[in-house]
Amino acid sequence: MWIERWQQLAKNLKRQGAFVQPIDIQPVATEQELQQVEAQLGIQIPSEFRQVLQKCSQQVDVYWTLPDEVIIPSELTDIPSGDFGWSLANLYVPDEQLYLQFHSARNGDAVLIKLEDATIWCWSHEEDQYDYLATNFQSYVDAITTLGCIGIDCGQHRQFCDTTGLNLQLTSSQIWLDWLEQYSISDLQQAKLSLHSLLLYASMHGIKETEVQQAFLQFDKEQIYQVLRQNIEQEQSTTNQKAWSDILVNVCASEAVQWVRALWQKDSNIASGLRDYLTAQCLPSEEGLSLILNDIEKDKVNGYTALQRLRHFQHPSIIEWMQNTVAFPIDGWDILLAQSQPSAERLLEWLNGREVERLIAIHAIHYMMRGEIVPTSVVKTEKWRPLLAFWEEHEVLRKNKKLFSQALNGLDNWLLKQQRGN
Repeated sequence: MWIERWQQLAKNLKRQGAFVQPIDIQPVATEQELQQVEAQLGIQIPSEFRQVLQKCSQQVDVYWTLPDEVIIPSELTDIPSGDFGWSLANLYVPDEQLYLQFHSARNGDAVLIKLEDATIWCWSHEEDQYDYLATNFQSYVDAITTLGCIGIDCGQHRQFCDTTGLNLQLTSSQIWLDWLEQYSISDLQQAKLSLHSLLLYASMHGIKETEVQQAFLQFDKEQIYQVLRQNIEQEQSTTNQKAWSDILVNVCASEAVQWVRALWQKDSNIASGLRDYLTAQCLPSEEGLSLILNDIEKDKVNGYTALQRLRHFQHPSIIEWMQNTVAFPIDGWDILLAQSQPSAERLLEWLNGREVERLIAIHAIHYMMRGEIVPTSVVKTEKWRPLLAFWEEHEVLRKNKKLFSQALNGLDNWLLKQQRGN
């Protein structure tokens, strides 16, 4: 029944929008194949695991991840994801000859059978620590399968373990199992029946889909705002706070204006980065920019800080502020310029400006070309081409020459992309 449960899990998760790698279930192992591997390893494969290889599959690989916008219950210390299986071909015996490793996680941790008593353990490669998981292989697979084939890196399994190993009766296990069941069967049409159920659905699927946003229109915006504000203020996880904030700014941003203004006047548990995001999304752009720029200018600002605090605005007035502020190193400044809706004329102005402006501009242009971002006004190639060619020839550093060369080569495609967009 394991295989049926894995396949059903994958089907449910994929239907809800999770990334699910196709399950790999290979044919069973022959006695000859088992003996050949045992000879190579210099050990006998523990009998219970040997039977699984002979009667179930010689190789299993289950891997899945939840979408970024999913809000996981705050009681869980790490976001679960799937990383489970075994492989006859990749069995490995560490130097101590005490364990048989049958699966390696993507992060380098491993699951092993202790050869002395066939118990199941997980090894943390960073801590060089062994965590007890189960009394035998079948108990391990039963528990992991019930938990959704969760990954075996430290953050994944430890929140579901106690001294007895994986324990499905733990509060954290029950919280996760309840959430996973709700996620697997969640349905937007049913969620529309109440605000509570719709918010639960949005917490599992995000707010990107137009149909989800429209579903909120049947409810009172002030009521939605009050619930979302409470969720944001009471949430301990900054990741979850951001996810609830994404819903708020898409559904009831205007109702949150006074609250966001108040965040600048008092201490709160809202991190400054989230406050900046809410400011950019809920307040008029001039007011929001003024608040953040005044706060930034209290200290000497670098490009990375400016990018993190201003990237949500995507407003050309940021470029005017940047012109008197930018300095080496240029990291962060280039992306901020690219994301602030620069015109073709403004980019040319920077290319003709100081060295720091020129290098920020060419890095920004390279970023825009790769990301298929176009200026807000027409790129006139008769002005751009000679300037790019000049700096391709006169730049001293080879890496900078390369950027100008790549911009020259990509200029026609960039212009074509702009024309198609218009």
